[in-house]
Amino acid sequence: MKRVFNALSLTSILLLMISSGCQMSASRQSSVKPTPTLLALFDTRQQAAAAALEAAVAPTDPAQKAIAKAVSSSSNNEDDEEPAPTPDLHRPETYSLQKGEWPFCIARRYNLNPIDLLNASGLSLESKPDVGFVLKIPQTGEWPESRFGHRYIREHPVMHQVAAGETLNTIACQYGDVDPSEILEANELPDDFKPYPGKMLRIP
Repeated sequence: MKRVFNALSLTSILLLMISSGCQMSASRQSSVKPTPTLLALFDTRQQAAAAALEAAVAPTDPAQKAIAKAVSSSSNNEDDEEPAPTPDLHRPETYSLQKGEWPFCIARRYNLNPIDLLNASGLSLESKPDVGFVLKIPQTGEWPESRFGHRYIREHPVMHQVAAGETLNTIACQYGDVDPSEILEANELPDDFKPYPGKMLRIP
């Protein structure tokens, strides 16, 4: 009987010590701050959970995958692409002067800097090139309004009555920034049309 009592007492003491140790361990654990290793482990678990969620919602059907890939590719291309500059396709590389035309007229017509046009063609402000002289047309630059005023000379659109001796080229030069081909197009006339006195032409 005494042995049984001693065994029970020892067991009670051991249980009390184990309980106290657990409480102390819990108290210590609650006061321990998370270490970088623990934080890294937590982040890794979060990343794994996010990857699992993404895989769960990702399309599984081949057609859906193709559509998702195309949309993603299109979005990336739109972000990478930059709008390309619009080339001035209206400018020829060279131009032969017609009767009644002069370099400044051509500079207004093609939105050129007249000084650049003269320099490219080996001319000066005092030059008076003959009919048929070939001008070299610069592909850059524009009419400097701050120095030479507006490109246009006469306001338009307007109706123009052809006078004796006028041609489409000279009429275009009278308005400055008008091309003879635009006059033909505005009046629905053939390319070989020859103006005659009294003819009314619409200047676009």
